[in-house]
Amino acid sequence: MKHSNNIEHQISIRQFKALSLVILSSFLSAVAVQGFVETAHLYPSGFLGIAVLINRLSLKFLHFDLSFNLLYLILNLASIFLVRKVAGKKFLLYSGLQFVLVSFFITLIPRFSLVDDPLLLSLFGGVIAGFSSLLALQANASSGGMDFIAIYMSHKYNKPFWNQIMLFNILILIIAGIYFGFYDAFYSMIYQFAATYIINNLHDRYKLVSLRLITSKPEEISNLIFKMTQHGATQLYAQGAYTKEEKTMLILVCNSFEVNELASQAQLIDPQIFITVSKTEQIIGNYEQKNIE
Repeated sequence: MKHSNNIEHQISIRQFKALSLVILSSFLSAVAVQGFVETAHLYPSGFLGIAVLINRLSLKFLHFDLSFNLLYLILNLASIFLVRKVAGKKFLLYSGLQFVLVSFFITLIPRFSLVDDPLLLSLFGGVIAGFSSLLALQANASSGGMDFIAIYMSHKYNKPFWNQIMLFNILILIIAGIYFGFYDAFYSMIYQFAATYIINNLHDRYKLVSLRLITSKPEEISNLIFKMTQHGATQLYAQGAYTKEEKTMLILVCNSFEVNELASQAQLIDPQIFITVSKTEQIIGNYEQKNIE
């Protein structure tokens, strides 16, 4: 009974933490829009940028006002259908909450300007937007749009896909620059680069590491690995060169964000365990990412 209460308490803490991160992420996203994107006249990124660009091109060449809100909705619905393959209901729920809260905070926060320099606005606005997306991702949520595509592709290919999304956004900005001028487009590229740099360097879900665990309790540690990572491990039998004590080395690959908790739990099982961690650049063979809850 006590163990069950502890589990429920841990779940409640995780849910509260995730909800807090989603709220903070939404607030920072609205700040980036109202204080930096709007002030510096930057082009929006992702699906919103695509929708706005199609709307402006249709007005310019077809003299037809194609609703960018409708286009944005269609693109997001398509991406939600795609990301459902690698994410659970909780992820979609938190992501939906993030969308709603961003809209709420944008209406609540008035447009403001801290400086008149578009370069500073682009750079620091991108940093704030990057941290906004990072907090959402750490809460197992998303800011939506192209983030959904990045999550799906990262999950499928076992590596971060944020740089490719940035390149796609820059392509959209180049098209916008060709038709509507490059002054704002170039500053928007700086904004995109800053935001992507934050996510790519600080988000560790799709960064893989190799673990070697030398232990005298291989069965217990193996069960822990299966439970926490849903991945297998390879066992190698070893012997201490000095003590001549029989040991087992467990070798596995997991995501970087799983390492600390796995190591701490393994030390509780075997206080004498020896663990090494190294970066893994590429995996060839059967390796499946654990779905986002």
